Amino acid sequence: MSFTRFHDDPNRIHKQVQQSTYAGTYQLNSPGNGLDLPFSQEAQLRLQGWGANFDKNMISQENDLRGLTRKLNKDYVDVNNYTKYQRLPSEPAYKIQAPYVEESRASHPAWTFRDLEQKRWEEPFLNPQASLEKPFQHDIQTRILEKDNYVAEIPDLSTISRVNV
Repeated sequence: MSFTRFHDDPNRIHKQVQQSTYAGTYQLNSPGNGLDLPFSQEAQLRLQGWGANFDKNMISQENDLRGLTRKLNKDYVDVNNYTKYQRLPSEPAYKIQAPYVEESRASHPAWTFRDLEQKRWEEPFLNPQASLEKPFQHDIQTRILEKDNYVAEIPDLSTISRVNV
């Protein structure tokens, strides 16, 4: 008699374990940006995959959310208390680097310059009002001009030769 239980097949079990642990192993084994990158204090920079956006006990939190840190039960309050079984995180030590370029909004806010007079009384190179008066007529509707200048001419019928009928 042949074995028909697919659930206990060793290859299926191996593939199931491989698929279920892929997310955690990729998070642990993903390539980084280098060995010793400092934490940048620039406000406009989003940290992606390096720096303080990694939590200190990321794997422990995932295991706790999946229920792997304690046995499931409803009866024993002490066994079900998650604070007894939680792991304390170790603080990672990152170097801190000042930003390359200072943000002008942070270093020189606009409210400090609003009440100051801007003393720029020099003459501009080109007159900004030179194009206000155009040397030719513009914005003229030719239809209305033709109606105004139209002179009706009455045709002279005496010059028309009569055709012999």
